[in-house]
Amino acid sequence: MTVTEEIKSRLDIVDLISETVSLRRSGRNYAGFCPFHQNTRTPSFFVFPETQTWRCFGACAEGGDLFSFVMKKEGWEFKEALQNLAQRAGVTLEEERPVNQEVQRAYNKQAGLLQAASDYFHQLFLYAPQAEIARQYVARRSLNEETIEHFAIGFALDSWDACRSHFNMQGYSDQELLAAGLLTENPDKGTKYDRFRNRLMIPIRDVDGRIVGFGARTLEKEGIPKYLNSPQTDLFDKSNLLYGLDSAKRAIREARQAVIVEGYMDVMQAWQAGFRNVVAQMGTALTEEQLRMLKRYTKQFILALDADAAGAKATLRSLQVARETLDRDVEVKFDAHGLVHHEGRLQADIRVITMPEGKDPDNIIQENPEEWPKLVAQAKPVVAYVISVATADLDMNDAKAKTAVAQQVLPLIKDIQDPIERDHYWQLLARTLRIDERALRQIRLPATPQRNVRREETAVPAHKPPGQPTHAGWATVPKKGLSTVSSIATDMRQADFVHHVARQPQVVLRVNQKLLDCGQKQVADDDFGMMEDRAIMRQMYHLLAASAVVTMDELWDSLDQTLQNRLKFLLTLPHSPETELERISDTLVLSVLDWRLARVRQLLSEVKHLLHEAQIEGDTEALAIYNQQLRELPLAVFQLNKARDSMSATSRRRAEDALNGRY
Repeated sequence: MTVTEEIKSRLDIVDLISETVSLRRSGRNYAGFCPFHQNTRTPSFFVFPETQTWRCFGACAEGGDLFSFVMKKEGWEFKEALQNLAQRAGVTLEEERPVNQEVQRAYNKQAGLLQAASDYFHQLFLYAPQAEIARQYVARRSLNEETIEHFAIGFALDSWDACRSHFNMQGYSDQELLAAGLLTENPDKGTKYDRFRNRLMIPIRDVDGRIVGFGARTLEKEGIPKYLNSPQTDLFDKSNLLYGLDSAKRAIREARQAVIVEGYMDVMQAWQAGFRNVVAQMGTALTEEQLRMLKRYTKQFILALDADAAGAKATLRSLQVARETLDRDVEVKFDAHGLVHHEGRLQADIRVITMPEGKDPDNIIQENPEEWPKLVAQAKPVVAYVISVATADLDMNDAKAKTAVAQQVLPLIKDIQDPIERDHYWQLLARTLRIDERALRQIRLPATPQRNVRREETAVPAHKPPGQPTHAGWATVPKKGLSTVSSIATDMRQADFVHHVARQPQVVLRVNQKLLDCGQKQVADDDFGMMEDRAIMRQMYHLLAASAVVTMDELWDSLDQTLQNRLKFLLTLPHSPETELERISDTLVLSVLDWRLARVRQLLSEVKHLLHEAQIEGDTEALAIYNQQLRELPLAVFQLNKARDSMSATSRRRAEDALNGRY
């Protein structure tokens, strides 16, 4: 994750823009008057929470992310925007560390390897005779073909070296397979073997849909462990992941609620039944970073605990562990103290439900799907839930037992930040225990050991350890199921463009002239999806305006550390031996036209969807704007296709002439 991506993951664009622009809800989005041009009749400025972007459909005809918004609004350069937004997000901009190009290549190769591994396991599941046991298991769980395909369920052969041999033949070394978590090494013997054997393979994706690891369920009756996850790697950190979030984020925003379950199968079964606002917490206590990710889409979180994990004794034991061993050496699935702290810091609403005895979300949804929304509606606030569980079997004639319950619940109440809510729970606990509230307030709590705060418990997660470079490239994993402007193909085209321009800055002048010749506008910084690339191109134009000849060294020296980091990555990309500017510029022009065409087509698809929403909402102002776009965007597609055909023909003629002249 780059520093700009980390900042954007912590800030919500609606919150930021609404500080200076009056926004009203329009379907799932927000509309207002554009702050960048005079307009007091039609609110042509829209903010899209799901993609964390904004766009003006009026005179500006511009759009972007929160970086582009504050840069345009405040007149800041990239460095100023980076510093201000980093401070706001609580991200520390560290001094540049030497970036090892070999390490960056290995990082990208690992991402590609995980995608290839997912495809490999999925194909085995679908077609390998040995996978029949896995197919039967999935059939027993009643997962249909659409669900199997959507979650890319796979199978690992019952072999010590099948995966290893397959990817060795693909050019991956054992060390790369170890780094990706696909191999395990015996430290005593030094032998390496497949980590996943005879297991159902479940790819785990980050919020953008990129595969970062696997969860593997045993298919043996006495198999241990039941679930085996990928180990901690550069890409896989289960404390910063929520299984299924890439598929659930739109539904979470629509429902204004995220339901957090414990298992992968719970998520799949819910998705299949149409309950698509469900994610899984990867088997650990919820972390603040996980909730921060969810808070981009909602402020209400429902924690669905399995009955066997949330009985009265287990809950009280978890409370005790949370109070007394706060160094997190012991995994606690239900950390009530942590949840109360998260609520206060994030201004969120966290609630808890418990499944009926012997049931989990998977069972409930399979057997009686209409029961699921009823259970979710019955969710209780964390403290109310703890009070109900702690007093469920309490002997109201046992004074010492009442005191023990009070001593365990009162720390939660005292941690509540809102004074009205805190007072409410004082009264609720007093009524439940059937004692006077004044007596309750006089109870002395046992001394709590000094809290040993680890990095993962802090409100602001720390950066990677020293020596690990900040990744400044794109993930080389296709984002399946997503049709966004920042698709991997567009990312690669834009990165390749900046790569070539950095090596030969003058080529951009030829590209711009050819674009003008075929009726298209010149390349601008807002052509690029990544903020670092926008900033590099903007600086390139500054240098070209001052001098007819610019070198790569001059460009390098003019960039700050964050942009130099990005440029270092770009210069590691494969470089064509072709040096003839004319042919390079032809290729780059076609690349620009391709990504512009993809962007306009995507925008056209989005506008059609927005038009449908506006029709449902009866939003006449939005309808007028979207209908206007539906008249203009097809023309833009036509013009881009025409320019591309013209450019392709010119490029072919030039190549033929060169070939004839050579021979």
